[in-house]
Amino acid sequence: YNAGANINYSSGTFDAYAGLNYRNMRFENEGHTETRYFGAPQEQYQHQTSSGSHNPNNLFGRAGFAWRFTEKDELYANIMGMFGNGNNESCNISESGLINSDGSYASPVQRRTRTTLQDNSPTMYNVELGYTHRWSDSHFIDFSVGHHQWMQKRNATYLQVTELFGTDTTLVNSYQYQDGKNRNNSTEIKLDYEYKINDNHRIEAGYKGDIKDDNSPMVTYTDEAHTKPDTALYNKFRYRQNIQALYATYSGRFGKFGYQVGLRSEYWNVKTRSYGWQEEQSGELPGYTSKDFFKLFPSVFISYEISKGQEIQVNYTRRLRRPWGGQLNSFQNISDSTNISFGNPDLTPEYSNAYEINYLKNWDNHTLSLSGYYRTTDDVIERISYSDNSIIYTTHENVARTQSAGLEIVGKNRLFKILDLTTTVNLYYYKLDDFEYFINGHKVTGKADENFSWNARMTANVMLPWGITMQATGRYDAKRIVAQGYYKPSYSLDLGLRKTFDQHWSISINARDLLDSRGRHVVTTNDSFYRDSKNSRGGRKFSITLTYNFGNMKPKKRPMRESMATGDEDGMGEE
Repeated sequence: YNAGANINYSSGTFDAYAGLNYRNMRFENEGHTETRYFGAPQEQYQHQTSSGSHNPNNLFGRAGFAWRFTEKDELYANIMGMFGNGNNESCNISESGLINSDGSYASPVQRRTRTTLQDNSPTMYNVELGYTHRWSDSHFIDFSVGHHQWMQKRNATYLQVTELFGTDTTLVNSYQYQDGKNRNNSTEIKLDYEYKINDNHRIEAGYKGDIKDDNSPMVTYTDEAHTKPDTALYNKFRYRQNIQALYATYSGRFGKFGYQVGLRSEYWNVKTRSYGWQEEQSGELPGYTSKDFFKLFPSVFISYEISKGQEIQVNYTRRLRRPWGGQLNSFQNISDSTNISFGNPDLTPEYSNAYEINYLKNWDNHTLSLSGYYRTTDDVIERISYSDNSIIYTTHENVARTQSAGLEIVGKNRLFKILDLTTTVNLYYYKLDDFEYFINGHKVTGKADENFSWNARMTANVMLPWGITMQATGRYDAKRIVAQGYYKPSYSLDLGLRKTFDQHWSISINARDLLDSRGRHVVTTNDSFYRDSKNSRGGRKFSITLTYNFGNMKPKKRPMRESMATGDEDGMGEE
């Protein structure tokens, strides 16, 4: 259930807005996993099914203003906040036993039934204050400071019943309770300058500073009175990040030639500290592990106008993708006692170089874009797994180097005056180098692999009678390889209808995942096991939205411009 209201005010020199939204949702999911453990004298199997539901609800508010106190100066401020709660319930049933010589499963020797009950209480707020000075519409400087805080209390209870089958059935009960509180603070400072010298030349420059502090303690108890901590799962993790970046670009045009050259310099410092029960009890806490990086990220874009509506472009960019907090936190997720995941504080960013050549052709009702690319990425961050005593552990590592080369085709067509089609097809070759790691005393390997893959997406907008508009979006992803395995093909279909009655009322009906096909189906394999896992993402979702607009004020949105100071990866063809 969703309900929201927004109001805007504008007087020419002063703009203000406010909004409030409430949302209550329920998602259901299910999964199936088959695992074969290799070993002598007999292989073993594990058959697992899971089901659960997630019920978040929250209240979200936002407000802000922009005050143009002179013709050239503007002061603006924005604030948003959210608080809510939610609960997760899930049941995981796994049976394990031996595999017969003919490949059939023998009767299970063990069954685990694990129930998870979890409560979450998230709270968030974000404030931003900024100032803009305009010498003209094409010559301005913008400065802003923002602070963001995210807090979440998380309590989880795990109840497990283990049945051991033999002459007699033996039942073993276990209880675990986790108490955690995540607090994330970040401060961002931005300075952007833009000067359009004339119609053919433009300068952009800026600075971005981003400082984050993430504190994630987690305590696990083995008794209902919560007095006996599980020392093996006791974890306190601290993550501090400091990013300082400068960027500058110059763009120009001479006749039919256009160009843009840019350079971003970035300093990145990250400090992490993770310690357990013994360190805290002894008082001898470990120091912070600190890593520093300084990198330059050049970019070059060159274009040539062959004729009116026809252009060719050649580009080079260097980018990075940083690990995020969940990938770095060494806390072990035990919601499934046979598949345990944890983060890796030693992760470093992955760096990519992209070379592209693009051809663009425009007609009155049609557009065609062809993009050939070659990309290399070093220190790729991938999920990797190993097994220990019939338990699979999963973490992240900077595994290897990848290469991809492909062709992306984008077509936009207007047909019969009522149909707009946007079609994207990406065909690519992907290669992953081999790797070898030792994690917690276990040797983890991955063989070099390569494959040809493709994906396609089509969005159709149709004008129907009686003022109804329809949008349909379909997507298909072919098989693609990852470290230690591959993703199986997937597809999905979304559909939406909208009817506007007058300038005030409108209604929309949306169906997401209409074929109940959206999910993840992945095969993971190495020298010790083979796992086939399929998980749904909640199935079909239907929504009806009724909107009423009143007044004649339209909100004035501040322009959003991508800054070279962000340093974020813009996505790869194989992702």
